[in-house]
Amino acid sequence: MKTLVNIYDPQEPLAAYLFLKQYYQDGDRLLFIATREDRASVAPYASLFLIPEEQITIISFKRDEDSYIYERIGRRLRGALSTDMQYAVNLAGGTRYSALAVQHVFAGFDAKFYYVQTRENLIVSSVFDSQFEDNDDVIDPIRYRMSIAEYLELHGLTHDLFSRRHRPIRSYEDALHIFDCFKARRLTGKAFSALEVLRRCYRGTKNSVSLNSIRKGSVLHEEGTDGVEALLKEFRFVPKVADSLQPDEIDYLTGGWFEEYVFHTIQQAVAPQEIALGVRISHSGMEHDNELDVMFIKANTLFVVECKTGVATDHLFNEIVYKACALKETFLGRSCHSYIFTLKNDYDHHLAEVSDMMGIRLCAKSTLTDAKKMQDVFDTIRQQAHE
Repeated sequence: MKTLVNIYDPQEPLAAYLFLKQYYQDGDRLLFIATREDRASVAPYASLFLIPEEQITIISFKRDEDSYIYERIGRRLRGALSTDMQYAVNLAGGTRYSALAVQHVFAGFDAKFYYVQTRENLIVSSVFDSQFEDNDDVIDPIRYRMSIAEYLELHGLTHDLFSRRHRPIRSYEDALHIFDCFKARRLTGKAFSALEVLRRCYRGTKNSVSLNSIRKGSVLHEEGTDGVEALLKEFRFVPKVADSLQPDEIDYLTGGWFEEYVFHTIQQAVAPQEIALGVRISHSGMEHDNELDVMFIKANTLFVVECKTGVATDHLFNEIVYKACALKETFLGRSCHSYIFTLKNDYDHHLAEVSDMMGIRLCAKSTLTDAKKMQDVFDTIRQQAHE
């Protein structure tokens, strides 16, 4: 009989999860060493693995006392272990102090020791002895690849990945053509004015809108525009129903196309295991749900891209950066990387400096329209994934 042991770390739940995915076999037992405050956070492991609760043991300590006293850790652990059990211990997680105590106790039970390095997708198996020349350390690549849903659920987040469509509604060629319109500044004044009216007055509507009412304005939206036909022509956009725009088409015209352009571009250049558009996530600690424009996962590393065709002011840009940073640090974990793709120019590099300071990578218009710079971005993503 074998027990897989993890020191639970709420800041990095992936280390324990990937260790179990690599070595768990039917019938194995799980042992988690955690603080009392983190006991409830272990629950997703049981649900994601479909393991009966009776096969899971949690040894908990008081965060502010027991977990920092070596002798108490040792006594508590030793009293709960059995010489008849084979233990495989993952030393990643917790504090260095607690890992040292755990390693010392389990060494007395002839355990096998591992260290999961999530950033490099590696697991090191080590023998702690006085021999440093026998090369008995073994490095294994992590073979398992997580889905986006697994990653989110492991971090205690709920999502709508299975309840609605998260794929593009139009082709890559459609999005690429509109991108080229902005890149080459081909939009006429009338078309650009119509785009602003659609964004300001109709984005988020629940009902279809006739082109005639957009031209004339309405009781709710007094401002009309005679440039809507010019906009559709320049975008080469043919509505599904003649002479009207559906809600998803208005969303597409006013920015959704850019999210789809980013989706398609990343899918082709990076080849992630999974990629999704407009994923809504929530958590008990969030004030409200958050919708993430483009989310993808590659080699167990999550990437989130906020897509903005334009940002009116530096203040608004700062809000976007702070939101992305807060989501990453508070909810999405250390194995998440955040990007902002925008068609806004950053001539003095001030926006990039603000983003870098918050740990967010900015790709402004000058980057998005330069093939070499974009290749550097994609190379960085591949390096961050460590596949």
